[in-house]
Amino acid sequence: MKLREQGVALLVVLLILSLMVTIAAVIAERNGRTFLRTVAQLDQLQAKWDGYTAETIAKQILQRSRQESPRKTHLAQNWAQSERQFETRGGDVRGQIVDAQACFNLNAINYGVVDLTSIPYAARIFQQLLINLQVELLQARQVTAALRDWIDRDDKPVRGGAEDEVYMGMEPPYLAANQPMQDVSELRLIRGIDARLYRKLLPYVCVLPTSDLSVNVNTLLDSQAPLLAALFLTKPDSLPVTELLQRRPRTGWESVAAFLDAPPLKDIDTSAAMPVLAVSSNYFLVRLHVRSGEHLFSQQTLMQWREERFRIIQRQYGLTMREVP
Repeated sequence: MKLREQGVALLVVLLILSLMVTIAAVIAERNGRTFLRTVAQLDQLQAKWDGYTAETIAKQILQRSRQESPRKTHLAQNWAQSERQFETRGGDVRGQIVDAQACFNLNAINYGVVDLTSIPYAARIFQQLLINLQVELLQARQVTAALRDWIDRDDKPVRGGAEDEVYMGMEPPYLAANQPMQDVSELRLIRGIDARLYRKLLPYVCVLPTSDLSVNVNTLLDSQAPLLAALFLTKPDSLPVTELLQRRPRTGWESVAAFLDAPPLKDIDTSAAMPVLAVSSNYFLVRLHVRSGEHLFSQQTLMQWREERFRIIQRQYGLTMREVP
């Protein structure tokens, strides 16, 4: 009887020990997860402040460039360096400043519209851009019309366009925004734009908080020749725009008139395109990749020149940056 009692006591002790080990393991696992979560949060917080510091530096660079050349923005200025990098406590920051007006502003698609039957010049530019990117004419017309309907404030489709009744038939169903775009990724929601066409458009389009269209010809890249040709409603092979960009003065054209006076533009009618051309910019993107500890964070900040200084008007975190071709 005594041996049996000792055996039962030993079994109870072993069960208690087993339970204690299990509880200790669970506590250790939870503590480990909590520790890793805390480290990630601290890294994220540090990355956020490192990003703010980089924004301040970018502001100073842009401010200095504006003071040195108040009427002209070009790629020979200090802000246009390919990439900057500096070390931080526990990581580093890589950043680049990009002219946000070296692209077609999607929110300007209805710029200059008079009525539903007319096609504004900005929409004709976008349609020509699609054609220059090897999109068939019929699809280019439909996509352009759908984009106009996505942004306009009414529910009446333009010819070939798409409003709520079209998108309610999608899977899953959704409604047309009927307001300005907030991000270029909204293009994927528009009828006729698949992933392949979306990737094609990315180097040439952008979203700005304005319905005006103003493209800076001093900061367009050679690879953006399809966009420059589209501004004149023509194809790159019909107008030698690549050569025009390659022969651009190192510090850019002094004025839109000087740009239009350059061959071969001086031999064609450019009056319709003149209002959408510029040689200076008021919007810039600051693209940042911040490494803090073992974590990498992305940030994109939109800045606007307003009231004699640059102001931050939008921040986006953890997004895929717009690629440059």
